Amino acid sequence: MSYEITVLRALLRLARRRAPATVEDILVRVGGEEADVRRALAALARAELVYRTAGGPRLSLAGFAVAAACAAPVARKVKQAPKPAPTPEPADKASSGGRVIPLVRRRRAA
Repeated sequence: MSYEITVLRALLRLARRRAPATVEDILVRVGGEEADVRRALAALARAELVYRTAGGPRLSLAGFAVAAACAAPVARKVKQAPKPAPTPEPADKASSGGRVIPLVRRRRAA
């Protein structure tokens, strides 16, 4: 099924053009043999991810969704937020030798 996914991704890239994709266009992007591309297109047509027109194969809506989901994520530079400055230790903890001293003491029930 991986070759079919590769063909779907090639059809997704070719969908940006105004003209329908041809088997030769797909073959240039995918590589391999023409028979492999035709076999993959037949399997995708059976799965209703691609439909065939007189101009060439086209993605169905489901095929477009699958191809978009399987497309490699685009590497984008994300501006990272600066790391927060380390917080100083509370005075109570520093003076008590590492122990935390509660500020409010509870009353004991009589």
